[in-house]
Amino acid sequence: LQYDKEIRVIATATAECSVPSQRRVDLPVTAGEQLDVIDAVQGHAVICRNAQGRYGYVLVEHLNFR
Repeated sequence: LQYDKEIRVIATATAECSVPSQRRVDLPVTAGEQLDVIDAVQGHAVICRNAQGRYGYVLVEHLNFR
């Protein structure tokens, strides 16, 4: 995923479950992983950045925002 906008972390979230990447633009996540949410997009996905600096789409139902 190419992300050209200015990076602003709008929230942090924890992955509720491990989810492999379905598409190249998706970010695979591991249960318990901390993620920075950098953009909310239409529908049920947000763009997240993981600790390794990779970006990708994650479905909000896989995230815990508490």
